[in-house]
Amino acid sequence: MMKAKLIVCTALLVCTLGLHAASSDVRVARELARRIVPQWAVQIHFESLAHDGTADRFELEQDETSDGIVIRGNSAIAMAVGLNHYLKYYAHTSVSWYKDDPVELPQGRLPKVAEKVDRVVRVSKRFFLNYCTFGYTMPWWQWDDWERFIDWMALQGINMPLAITGQEFVWYGVWRKLGLSDTDVRNYFTGPAHLPWHRMGNIDRF
Repeated sequence: MMKAKLIVCTALLVCTLGLHAASSDVRVARELARRIVPQWAVQIHFESLAHDGTADRFELEQDETSDGIVIRGNSAIAMAVGLNHYLKYYAHTSVSWYKDDPVELPQGRLPKVAEKVDRVVRVSKRFFLNYCTFGYTMPWWQWDDWERFIDWMALQGINMPLAITGQEFVWYGVWRKLGLSDTDVRNYFTGPAHLPWHRMGNIDRF
């Protein structure tokens, strides 16, 4: 009897966690739409697909109950890619990763989706960025620059961006624990524009 109760409780917990993850994905996708296409956001409806652990997938079709569209995905990233697919192939527009570039949309109602679209990604890991970009541009970015850039990566389906911001803070803590002085560590660090070369270990001296 106890074992049966445990199984039931475990099943309920798994279902609850699954529903929470699904609702979280929908919430994230909605917030993305509000930032990228605020004037259309209320007409774009997101729904979750079951995630079988294989590959990201999205569906796109006309909403029969309104003039809007429905985007379904088995992850928040998949929903974002579905939104980008709609913007590119139906609204005929593109989203720049620069926050000051407007997203130019057709006037009036959302373009209709004549036939249901169903897409599955070809590869599971989509990598982006390299060390040099963190030195040429990103040291001077503020949060609104990063937010737009992260949104852009989601729209492109990126799920493995290079994330090294703040890496020096970890190095600093490790070297201080190893006995180096504050002056020794700080003298080793470069300025923001040279951080890529620092991180790749190919700086000899200034």
